[in-house]
Amino acid sequence: MRNNRTTIRSLVTTQGTFLAMSDGMIVWETTAARKTLHLRTAATALLGVKEDNKSLSKLFVGDRLGQLHVIQLPTFALEYTTNVSDAAMRAMCINGDGALMVADAKGNIWNIDSKGNSELMFATNRSISSIRVEGKSIRIQSGWEQCLYNLNGDLANSKNASHSFGENLMLRRMRERKKLEVQRREAEAQLRLLPSA
Repeated sequence: MRNNRTTIRSLVTTQGTFLAMSDGMIVWETTAARKTLHLRTAATALLGVKEDNKSLSKLFVGDRLGQLHVIQLPTFALEYTTNVSDAAMRAMCINGDGALMVADAKGNIWNIDSKGNSELMFATNRSISSIRVEGKSIRIQSGWEQCLYNLNGDLANSKNASHSFGENLMLRRMRERKKLEVQRREAEAQLRLLPSA
């Protein structure tokens, strides 16, 4: 019987590698050992945390059912699982106070306390791919768009990076055309220098 398990998420650290598999298995691989833990469903987000700024002490795993799983390290034991949302977890980060912030597939931003209690902070109505806390602001990436929100959910700034990508693409194509033109001229000059038969 073939194993159809595939890696769908990974997190590489100096201490080892976390692999999230399509069947809900989470693997912790180090040079010394390989440990596994099986969840009910596939992971959609991983975040490792260093509480002493030296070694990993926790792994937060968000899944496609909107649950958050907290795994203790180095024992690799499941501390608890809590329901956060009815949508898949998409991104996670730790704020300045050490609290966990989670973004779900519907664009909701959640605050999770140390006991696993979740509180909806605000809704962005955007598909979020990454989240980061910067002082008293939350920066999210949603496709090409980068948005800066205040902690109360007000949109402070929004930048669509696809415009600069298009400009960069146009400049790159212009440089390529110039380079091809120079190559064409050099080739023609070489042909003129060849002796005629």
